[in-house]
Amino acid sequence: MTTETRTRFYHRRAPGDLIFLATLIIAVIIVAHIVFVLLNANGGNDIVSTDGDWASWLATWFLNLFTPSSHDLNVVLNYGIAALFYLVVGGILRRVINDL
Repeated sequence: MTTETRTRFYHRRAPGDLIFLATLIIAVIIVAHIVFVLLNANGGNDIVSTDGDWASWLATWFLNLFTPSSHDLNVVLNYGIAALFYLVVGGILRRVINDL
């Protein structure tokens, strides 16, 4: 691949890849919250509380979508669906933008 072809290839793919990277980071924040809850992490820790705040804000639409009696199952279902949503939407946007 020549330098010119390589440059055009990367410039064409960059916007969609950046959007997918952003949604991937959002999904990682949400999944980290799920892991912290399942492992009973110390809520007083700055990392755990900050991640919990961000995850709650990012998953706002999905909170209490399902209301099982178990708190852990509630977190896994609702936050897990939010993480999947971001990954699916990010993947779709990546494909659409990179195909333009």
